[in-house]
Amino acid sequence: MSEPEVLLERMTWPDIGAAIAAGKTTAIIVAGSSEQHGPHLPEGTDAMIGEGLAVRLAQKLGSALVAPVIRPGCSDHHLAFPGTVSISAELLQGIIDAYLASLRRHGFKRFFIFSSHGGNFPVLTHMVERGLPPDVFVVSDLINFAGVMLGTLHRFGRDLKTIPHADASETGEMLVLQPNLVHMDRAERGFTGEVDPDKLMKEGLKAVTKNGVLGDPVGATEEMGEEVISALVDFLFEQASALEPA
Repeated sequence: MSEPEVLLERMTWPDIGAAIAAGKTTAIIVAGSSEQHGPHLPEGTDAMIGEGLAVRLAQKLGSALVAPVIRPGCSDHHLAFPGTVSISAELLQGIIDAYLASLRRHGFKRFFIFSSHGGNFPVLTHMVERGLPPDVFVVSDLINFAGVMLGTLHRFGRDLKTIPHADASETGEMLVLQPNLVHMDRAERGFTGEVDPDKLMKEGLKAVTKNGVLGDPVGATEEMGEEVISALVDFLFEQASALEPA
């Protein structure tokens, strides 16, 4: 038996209204991106992964629906690579505010926000620092989020010391979610050393990695991806559960 639809974009307004009336009053909002992901993954990787995580999270919660993934995101540090589209932090914040205002009108009572793209985390951190309304929870710690990915890969003998990008974790996730868009024949190792995230944001990825990869996607498997997805959904579920009614 298939799971009920949870993506607002794939539902009709009567079905959305009925789902809200039945108690699905948590909205999951994902900030994604449209940016380069090395020579082997599509520009929409973060948005696709974010949607995949949100769908599984909504299904696990049982009381949530998933808003359209926000894209593009804050990706100035990827602009040296063709195809990347970036927006300002102010615009991303404005879009999030518009999502909240729109969805509140329709009966959503709780909002869980996370990002599947590292460049959006400063906006989410600022939201937390300035204070959140009681109906909103924001995942704002990039180190913890990335740590779940790295910790999972460690069990497969992978040891990356920097924030991953287009590495074995994201490549594995895409092999699960959108395998037809993964070009494993083009996968190649990128920069695998330690890098200061602030330097990365200021100077851009191309100053550190010529192919746009942080980590090594070679040898990534669907099994790795499934483990990473499951670990991230568990991580998000633990935090989202605090929003749910007793």
